[in-house]
Amino acid sequence: MGRVYRASGTIIDPHTAVGVHAARKALAGSPATPVIALATAHPAKFPEAVERATGVRPPLPERLADLMERKETIIVLPNDIRAVADCLRQTARAAA
Repeated sequence: MGRVYRASGTIIDPHTAVGVHAARKALAGSPATPVIALATAHPAKFPEAVERATGVRPPLPERLADLMERKETIIVLPNDIRAVADCLRQTARAAA
């Protein structure tokens, strides 16, 4: 989180930071391989961890004021690029 923040000014959540770290490792081994790291949560959901890593306590946007009371939804997908792409397309359409 700290490295991304220092390099770009972007505050990311801990889960996204793990994805970014894995993406960097993949790119180090194979720089030509396309890599996508998806954000998984708003940084304000983890204010203490983000503040420790970046020095910034992320504010909770007004639209997320009830975040801690919301029901979480988890989608388990097979390790298959087509399944992930299909899920992203369906989810993006549903949210639009």
